[in-house]
Amino acid sequence: MKFLLHQGLGYSTVHEIGDYLRSHGTGHHWIERYRGDIFVIVSDQADEIILRKEFSRLLDAVNDTETDG
Repeated sequence: MKFLLHQGLGYSTVHEIGDYLRSHGTGHHWIERYRGDIFVIVSDQADEIILRKEFSRLLDAVNDTETDG
């Protein structure tokens, strides 16, 4: 699942989120930066639940499903 960090927040927030996921979740996440946006991506449902519950004020879930043609 992919989450978009709200505008105006930066890497200190990303580090806070990452530290929390490593301490309370699986820690299986990664960060992507694209055209000025910062995304937090998790591959485990437990981490997704943590982001939705604990960090909903900082992140928006995004649909990263791409369709062809």
